[in-house]
Amino acid sequence: MPITAIGFVLVFMVGSLFTLKKPLAGILLYFFCFYMHPPGKYWGSFLPEIRWTLIVAVLTLISVFIHEKNKGDWLKFKETKLLIAFLVFVGLQFPFVLSTGWHQVYFILLVKLLILYFLLITIINTKEKLVMVIIANLIGCAYIGFTALQTHAGGRFERAGLPSINDSNLLAIHVIPIVVAGAFLFLSGAVKKKYWLLIPLAFAGNLIIMSGSRGAIGALAVTGLFLILFSAKEFRGRLIKWGAVVVIALTFVSIDLIVQRIASITEAESAEEVDISAQSRMVIINAQIEMFNENMLIGNGHRTTLLLSPVYIDQKYLTNTAAGALRGSHNLTMTMLADHGIIGGTLFFLIILSVIKTGLSVSRNKEHDRDLRLIMFGLTGGMIGVMAASQFANSKVLEITIWIIALIIVAQNVTMKRQLSGLKK
Repeated sequence: MPITAIGFVLVFMVGSLFTLKKPLAGILLYFFCFYMHPPGKYWGSFLPEIRWTLIVAVLTLISVFIHEKNKGDWLKFKETKLLIAFLVFVGLQFPFVLSTGWHQVYFILLVKLLILYFLLITIINTKEKLVMVIIANLIGCAYIGFTALQTHAGGRFERAGLPSINDSNLLAIHVIPIVVAGAFLFLSGAVKKKYWLLIPLAFAGNLIIMSGSRGAIGALAVTGLFLILFSAKEFRGRLIKWGAVVVIALTFVSIDLIVQRIASITEAESAEEVDISAQSRMVIINAQIEMFNENMLIGNGHRTTLLLSPVYIDQKYLTNTAAGALRGSHNLTMTMLADHGIIGGTLFFLIILSVIKTGLSVSRNKEHDRDLRLIMFGLTGGMIGVMAASQFANSKVLEITIWIIALIIVAQNVTMKRQLSGLKK
């Protein structure tokens, strides 16, 4: 058995024991299992087929009910109420969906993500714990970036071996908010001797470049513009300075891959060879608009685009699969509208808008802790990055969206508690 597999099992066993005593250990172990993800690694074939993250989540849930006192705090946030309302709505869709099987998969996923959301908000209740969780994810992304440099021969890096992340676009969407949040953690004073953070930031940042995702590069540009335009005045100068450093650094890594990817559309047109992956996106969006118009109020359920693609999309844009010629969605906004209609789409995007508004409000308030303001702004920028990149890939089932929503609420909760504590003193 490979030493990596042995090490994983040892960490899992020890971490599971610690989880029953310290709920935070469960959160960290969950992220460890997520990034190591044995089924996606060669050494995973030497281990039994076990739902590692599910086991950790159950143990963490037990530990929370044993040790944590404020288990009802998560319900006081409007985002929680909206998320629960969205889950209930998805459940009410069952009699009207195209595929009960596919819809059930998404409903079960939502239940699991709601439990994870509860765990994150309940357990991460201090600034130090929030910093620890951001660093854990940054190291996780850096690990994937490091292995990519070791194993990848060239072109787009596709095989990250992470749950629900099966292509380079989704990988980039996951990594973007972690890198942005990690960068703002570096800018803050929350970590002593912080310059070591530049190492995992470099590996994780290069992983975005190695993904070769045009959407990700565009999302980074949108995120950068957002961060400069909406930052508090006292942060803007440092942001511009460090932003310039990042742009210069990008010229020394795999930027040639990105240039090739951006140029691929033009080259394909000049050679009269349609780049189906890029050019078909508008065709799919137009088809999704027609699907949405068919059932505007409640939608047709999970994977509507895939199921109706043979009806609404020309054969030449479909992909041959074992189930026939089909085509999935490449745009989160239209996916939510086609799958869940006006009601579901509104609930989902209200959650996103609410956390962005909260993030901006906290980060601009000079009365709050400066480090938390910077961390909050980084998380908010990360959410902008996820949403921008998700207009070019369907990130509906990715966990990262729920993670960032929860961490923004955590940052808000910690900030409010520290402010109240200061007032009492």
